[in-house]
Amino acid sequence: MMQPEIFLPSWPTFNFSIPALDHNTINDQEMEFHSFASPDDSSVISSNSSYVPNMFPDEFLDLENLCDQTQITSSMEGLENFSSGEIEYLYECLHGNNINMVENSSSPLTLDGDELSPCFSIESSTDMSLILPRDETEIEKQLILLHLLRAYAEAMENGEMELADMIVKSINEKSNPLGNTMERVAYNLFQSREEQGEYLRQESSKNHAAAYKVIYQSLPNGRFAHLTAISAILESMPENAEEIRVVDFDMGEGIQWPPLIEALSRKQKALRLTSIKSGEECTSYCWSFAETKRRLLAHARQYGVRLEIEEKYIEDLENELLEMKKRGQGKEWMVFNCMAGLPHMGRRRPRSSVMRFLKVAKELLANFAGIVTFGDGEAWENLNTFCSYSSTFDQLIRHYQALFESLERNFPVYLAEARMAMESLFLAPIMCPVAWSRDWEEMIRCYSIEGETGLEGRKLSEESLAEAKQMVNESENSYKVRIERLREHEMVLQWKETTLVRVSTWM
Repeated sequence: MMQPEIFLPSWPTFNFSIPALDHNTINDQEMEFHSFASPDDSSVISSNSSYVPNMFPDEFLDLENLCDQTQITSSMEGLENFSSGEIEYLYECLHGNNINMVENSSSPLTLDGDELSPCFSIESSTDMSLILPRDETEIEKQLILLHLLRAYAEAMENGEMELADMIVKSINEKSNPLGNTMERVAYNLFQSREEQGEYLRQESSKNHAAAYKVIYQSLPNGRFAHLTAISAILESMPENAEEIRVVDFDMGEGIQWPPLIEALSRKQKALRLTSIKSGEECTSYCWSFAETKRRLLAHARQYGVRLEIEEKYIEDLENELLEMKKRGQGKEWMVFNCMAGLPHMGRRRPRSSVMRFLKVAKELLANFAGIVTFGDGEAWENLNTFCSYSSTFDQLIRHYQALFESLERNFPVYLAEARMAMESLFLAPIMCPVAWSRDWEEMIRCYSIEGETGLEGRKLSEESLAEAKQMVNESENSYKVRIERLREHEMVLQWKETTLVRVSTWM
């Protein structure tokens, strides 16, 4: 099925802020949607205004038609008809048209006559009205699932595969795509890969363009990673560099690069984008490189930036750059950019591929001036040889529990089925215990990114930290942004006390 056209955002660059969306604080006057801005537009967005990019012009996104086309009727017990009208409604809410309805509605979603309860988190919350269970049974269900997940991790670690399979069957019996936080995490971890989950994902994908816009705007994870990386690039870029060459590990939809294009137009510098080809099978919807290239080239023409875009395997790029260096032509300023596991990407790449990319970046930066930017959407802790798989699995479960909870915070309870579509399309594909096990083994062999690559961390600026804090609207919700004292090259985004994204820079 042909997807609606997606226009990339015209982000303001450097001194810019993108406050987090919160349906309790948005109003019609503050919400602004932009298509391509003119080159004369100011690059500074006031902290009093919300900037949300308009990637989906109405002429390419006929939501009424989508509502007519899409009805999901699943055989899952207790699951009512799912209409893409919920995504339409949320789309309208993000435009500021139905905010009063979001704030004032008291009509909860019902399933088989019972009120759908808000999620409950094992961890403490500052907003207990959102997470308190209706009765002790809810707490028991959470604890049972938590213990089963830990038992599964221990069985996997000990090589007891039959026991692990039995535990998974028990987890599937207790999981629910419309349940509380832990039930939904468990469902997307295992049962989403079965027949019913795959059917749900296929039906939800008919609304992929609208869902993509909502997930990118509802969660700050992707915007935080992109903002921090671009700020570091612009701060580090030498004034005498005539051309910037960006090597992108996973370009996908290319949404990260319009702000850099606009910044380079003011600095009168050329840009060359190299997208790294992957021989791996994509685990989710894959964006067309040709379409991404066409949109970025059109954006660059609008801003008068000379842009070249190409696609190469990492080995071919390495050979090309080293040959250029031998001929004395290697005068480009290099950017090696790696974004992995961010929710809006809806796909995961093996940790070994990430480490391989960073290793090549280190080797090439010995011959070229440049920077490495790495946004880790799963926020893997630095591992050592004493770290067990069960403890790593537990950390990832806490990470996704926080991610599901933060997504739910942006959805009214009666839009639970629209949220389920977001989780099915974007979160389920990056949650894979088998892949986690492989990644853990790989990380144990090279447990520290710095240790593997030998790169020197680049200290992140206080200005960049302030921009990120403003973007996530830290003072008014449960998101936190910080730079660790002993790791000044790393900025993290947290939900309450759980890390959602790590962004690191090296030179």
